Amino acid sequence: MTAATAALDPELITGSGPGPDADDDTETISWADFRAWERQLASTGACTHPIRLRGRIDAIDRATGETAPVYDTTVEHGGVLHVACGNRRESVCPACSAVYKRDARQLVHAGLAGGKGIPETITAHPCVFATLTAPSFGPVHARRIRGRTVLPCRPRRDAKARRCPHGRDISCPTRHVEDDPRLGQPMCGDCYDYTAAVLFNAWAGDLWRRFTT
Repeated sequence: MTAATAALDPELITGSGPGPDADDDTETISWADFRAWERQLASTGACTHPIRLRGRIDAIDRATGETAPVYDTTVEHGGVLHVACGNRRESVCPACSAVYKRDARQLVHAGLAGGKGIPETITAHPCVFATLTAPSFGPVHARRIRGRTVLPCRPRRDAKARRCPHGRDISCPTRHVEDDPRLGQPMCGDCYDYTAAVLFNAWAGDLWRRFTT
């Protein structure tokens, strides 16, 4: 029985290639080195911001404690291993976001029709698409967007006639900018249930764990 130990640390250097030193633009690499680097970058799936790892992986025999090297990034060109960032946001990394979308589609399809290790008998099971939403603790200022248009925060036609129990206006026709300090702030501090908000967020992790169980 063996156990693997890894010591791969992300570099602080940004960029997609190892490159020469800052003051040296005369580095020459072999064709084999170039193709190895090219294959490594291709394995990241054209990731926009690949993570550069430097380190090694060792296997430890649990019976004897003997350590044997398995992998070391020194064998890679530039001494680093490039891995995809895996970011799901298309605005950050279109390539990794596309991979995530395709993987998610395969998972959903397998859960509905079978495949990927799931038997086709799954089609006879009931199917429910549930949306789990946190409860509201009171109206707050929000930045609402439809397409590229920023919508009014909380417009109300009866704003002059309808007030909260404390007599405050709970409407807001403002189209908030991203750095508006009012975003997330309650319309009425006396109406907002701060205690419930704190308790829900404190127990949200355990609630989700029990639900999935």
